[in-house]
Amino acid sequence: FLLIGICMLTSCGSQSGDALATFERSFPDTLKNWAGQVTREDFHLTRNLENKFRLSSLTNGNSKTEIRIWRLSGYYDPQSLNILQQTDAHGWSLRAIGFNRTRSDSIVADNTRLIAAGYIDSLNLDLYWSMPSQSDLRQGDKFGCMDGSNILIELANAKTYTLKWYRCPDINKSKDSVFLLADELTRKLQVMAETK
Repeated sequence: FLLIGICMLTSCGSQSGDALATFERSFPDTLKNWAGQVTREDFHLTRNLENKFRLSSLTNGNSKTEIRIWRLSGYYDPQSLNILQQTDAHGWSLRAIGFNRTRSDSIVADNTRLIAAGYIDSLNLDLYWSMPSQSDLRQGDKFGCMDGSNILIELANAKTYTLKWYRCPDINKSKDSVFLLADELTRKLQVMAETK
């Protein structure tokens, strides 16, 4: 019995290494507050748009790092999706999709450009993997606005998928640093997408 016990512990020990290598998904709390409910609604909306745009899902990861920033509004078109994707060890691309949601869900612009590695370094992308989503903030519901955009950020690589959501980061950026970070990334990628 002692020999069997040692064999079982040894085999369990080798499986724990496999468990550490499993894929992780990180979603904000969508059950307890208003910000969480709107996060859930926008997440489902982006799944529908993802299908219409023929984009692969990131929820199961991606072999290379990919970051999607959805800028959504219930009232104004066009809306936008910026996709920052690692192309190889040092290369990145930025795809900018403009689309009409309220009229016909149609794509009005779709452009891709290569991004210099030095510019990617200046974005400090590591910060975005661990920052909390609005619904996970202690008083997340107090940050809002009457007429503005929701920003939904998806980050994925081979090991992790994480989702973040913020209401009007451009208006709330002076109130909490997570809104400032969300606004900076959204604005920088938007400017880069529009630069010729």
